[in-house]
Amino acid sequence: MDNNEELEIVHTPVMLKEVLSFIPENAKIVVDATLGEGGHTKAMLDLNLEVHSFERDSAILEIAKKRLKNYDKFHYYNNTYDKMIEELDDSIIGNVDFMLYDLGVSLFHFKKAERGFSFKDNVRLDMRLGLNEKSAYDVINGYSEEELERIFREYGEMNNARKMANIIIKERNRRKIETSRELENIIFHNTDKSQRYGKIHPATLVFQAIRIEVNDELNILEKSILNIPSILKPSGVVVVMSYHSLEDRIIKRFFKENEKTKNKDGIFKLLNNKVKLPTNEEIKSNPASRSAKMRIAQKL
Repeated sequence: MDNNEELEIVHTPVMLKEVLSFIPENAKIVVDATLGEGGHTKAMLDLNLEVHSFERDSAILEIAKKRLKNYDKFHYYNNTYDKMIEELDDSIIGNVDFMLYDLGVSLFHFKKAERGFSFKDNVRLDMRLGLNEKSAYDVINGYSEEELERIFREYGEMNNARKMANIIIKERNRRKIETSRELENIIFHNTDKSQRYGKIHPATLVFQAIRIEVNDELNILEKSILNIPSILKPSGVVVVMSYHSLEDRIIKRFFKENEKTKNKDGIFKLLNNKVKLPTNEEIKSNPASRSAKMRIAQKL
C-alpha cells in the first residue's frame, strides 16, 4: 500500500481479531458481504487471501477502492449481498472458505454521507444505502398511517407505534417533513417527558425502523443467508455480526434450523453456543461495537 496517500477512514472494523481467528487454515477464497470502508477486507487481504467484497453504496465503495487499490486479490461488487449467486463467478460458488457478514451501518453513513441517518444533522431525509429509489422522505411523507404504524411496530419494536404514526400524519398534513432534525423534533416533543432523557433517545427506534424499511434490510438478509450453503465449501466458516435483535433473531433461527444434532441432519455445526460479544476494552476504544453480537457456523 502507498502509505503517503491519506484517506480519512471513519469506521473501525468491529471484533477484527475475533473475525480473523475463525478463518480456516489454508483458506484461499473469502467473501466479505459488507465491505464498507474496507477495514475487514483489508485485514483479510493482508493475509494474502482472495477477497470478494459486496457494497451497495457506490460512494463508500469508492473510498474502499482507493484504500485497497494496490491489492491484486481484491474483487468488488456494487450490489446488495443477496445478489452473491448472480455476481460471483461459477468457479467461486461452492469454493469459498470463509464468509463475513458485518450487518452494522458504517459510521461513514452517520458522519459523512449527509443523508439524514443521524437526527443530530439537519439534512434532507434520505437514509438510502444506495441502489434503491425509495427514501426516508418518501416513507415519512407518503406512507399511510397504517403503514407507518406497521414499520414502527415491526422494525422499531415500539410500544407507541400507533401514537407516533398518528402524530407524524398530523404534522405532515400541516407541512412536509423535510429534514432529519425536523423529524427528531416532532418525535422528541411528542414523547412523554419521563422518556425524553433516558439511555436511548426517543427518536432512535423511529429512525431505525425507517432505515430498515427504506433499504429493505431484513428481507435482503433473509434472502442472502439462504445462499450461504451453496457458496461455502465443505468445512467453510461463516461469521455474522448483528447489531439489533431483529437481525440476530433471523440469524439465530437460520443456524438453529440448519444445525446438525444427534436427532436431526443439518448443514451446519455451530462454533459458538452463546453469542460472542466485544470486550470491554474494544467497547471503550470503539463505542460503535457495543451492541455487536457474533454468531459462527461451519458447513459440514
